[in-house]
Amino acid sequence: MQSSKHYLTTLPALALCLTLAFIGSHSVVQAADKVAPPASSAARQVKVKPADTAKLVSHLRRVITDETNDTPPRILNAFVAKYQQRALDAGIDDLDRQSQYVVLALYTSGKAMEQPQFVALMKNPPASVDAFYDALHALPNTVWEAGPPLWDAYAAK
Repeated sequence: MQSSKHYLTTLPALALCLTLAFIGSHSVVQAADKVAPPASSAARQVKVKPADTAKLVSHLRRVITDETNDTPPRILNAFVAKYQQRALDAGIDDLDRQSQYVVLALYTSGKAMEQPQFVALMKNPPASVDAFYDALHALPNTVWEAGPPLWDAYAAK
């Protein structure tokens, strides 16, 4: 019985891990779109463009179709825009790493972003897609399970 319970508690982390791996292996931007992060924090004070949010939402709908279909579009779009902006503010300016960041936010209703381990990671996020994926994957389960997925939190209301 104990192993069955452990399986159920690690299932969300496993699903998130697989989703992040899928995103990491399917780039959503062209090489020409990849730009070095801004040199100063003042330069990072850029607003996410609605077209970028639409592109990210479209990608997420392909990667985690069932989950995004279970979330009303206005809730999903507002949530993605909020966390995409937070990613941009942290210097994550490419859609590949933003996808990974937002997937973690979606799977925890944003609660993972409040965890000390995640906050520490975001002080100096890895610049490459693979290194960022590895860093997210290395976070403890307490981060990955910090909150319910957005679609479950929304359904509970």
